[in-house]
Amino acid sequence: LNTAEPARAPSKPNWMLNLTFALLFGGVFATGVAVLLEYFDTSFRHVADVESVLRLPVLGVIPFAHDPLGEAGNDPAQLEPYRVLHTNINLTIQPPGEPRALVIFSAGPGEGKSTTLHQVARLMGAGGERVILIDSDLRRPTQHRLAGRSKEPGLSELLLGQKTIEEVIQKDISPGLDFIPSGAVAGFALSLIYGNRLRDVIKTLKGRYDKIVFDSPPIIGVSDASVLVSAVDGAVLLIQHRRNPQSMVLRAQQIVEGLKVPLIGVVLNQVPANAGGDYGYYTSNYAYYGDASGAKARRRTARDAKAAAAGVTNEKDRLILREPD
Repeated sequence: LNTAEPARAPSKPNWMLNLTFALLFGGVFATGVAVLLEYFDTSFRHVADVESVLRLPVLGVIPFAHDPLGEAGNDPAQLEPYRVLHTNINLTIQPPGEPRALVIFSAGPGEGKSTTLHQVARLMGAGGERVILIDSDLRRPTQHRLAGRSKEPGLSELLLGQKTIEEVIQKDISPGLDFIPSGAVAGFALSLIYGNRLRDVIKTLKGRYDKIVFDSPPIIGVSDASVLVSAVDGAVLLIQHRRNPQSMVLRAQQIVEGLKVPLIGVVLNQVPANAGGDYGYYTSNYAYYGDASGAKARRRTARDAKAAAAGVTNEKDRLILREPD
C-alpha cells in the first residue's frame, strides 16, 4: 500500500514508563515487607507493652551505647539511666534498709545483662552501700573481664570447699564494691546439690554487705539460673529492646514465679535513640544532663592552646581568636 520506512526512534524500551513502574511496584513491595515484619514481630516495643503484658513495673530504661563502660561512661547523661535503675530497685525492695541478695537475669543470652549489672553495682558502691558482685554465670563468665581482674579462685572453688570466702573475695574493684569471680573449675555447674551451700554463702555475706548482686546465666535452657534464683531474695528481669519474642520472655517470668521468688521489676536495655514512642522521653531527659560544662572546658583549653601557638598574650587579641561556645 505504501513504501516501508524505518522509524525515527526505537519503540522499546520506554525508559520513562519502565522507571515509573519500577519505583511504583518497588515502593509497594517494600512497604508490604515492612508491614509484614512489623506484624509478625512479637517482641516488646514500648514500656506500656511490657507493663500490660508482664504486669510488672519498668524500673529502668537503658539507652543504646556502643561502650557503656568506656570513657563515655563518665558522662552524667550516660550514668543517669543506671542511677534511676539503682534508685528504683532500692525503693521497690521491701522492707528497706535490710541486706538483700538480688539477681539480674534475662530470658536469652546476649541481652546486655552483665554490662548493666556491672555499672549498677559500681553506682551502688559509690552511693555509700557495701556491695559485693558475684559472677555466677559459670559457663560463660564476663564480670572478671569488665572488672579487669582474674577469674580464679572464685565461686566454683568456694562451693566445692576448695577455698574460703576470704580467699575468693577480691577487694575494692571500685569504691564500696567487692567482687567474687566465677572460678575456673572445669565442667562445674550450679546444680541442686550446691543450692544449700550457696544459701549458706549468702547468709554469711549478708553480715558484711548491704547488697549481694549476682550475674546470672540466661534462665531458659540453662539449669544454673533456676538454682541461683531460688536462693536469692529478689530478681530483676532484663529485656533487650526488640530482641526476643514476648512468648519467650513470658516463659522466663513463669519460671521465676514458679520458684516463689519475688520478681520486683523489669529493665529495658539497649533502647536506640530513634525508637520512638515513650522511649523518646527517657533518652531526651537523660541527654539534658549531659556533660555540657566539660565540653565547654575542653573547647576553652583548645582556644588557649591555639592562642599560645599564635603568640597571643593579651585578652583583647584573645577575643579575636575566640570561637563561640
